Amino acid sequence: MILVCNKCGRKYFEPRGVCKCGGDEFHQEDGEPSKVECVKLFVTPSGFPEQIEYCLSSINGVKVFEVIK
Repeated sequence: MILVCNKCGRKYFEPRGVCKCGGDEFHQEDGEPSKVECVKLFVTPSGFPEQIEYCLSSINGVKVFEVIK
């Protein structure tokens, strides 16, 4: 889910109270993430799964960071 400012159209992944333009009303856009780049860790710190994958993905042009277990 991506939040889009109703005033300027700027897109955000994380919830915000106020946009950089000063707008305070947002609408939601849905989209499927497409992976841009991924890295898989085979040796992880204690307390983490044995293997963990981190991906930089894009949803409607907004880059997001995903952890894939």
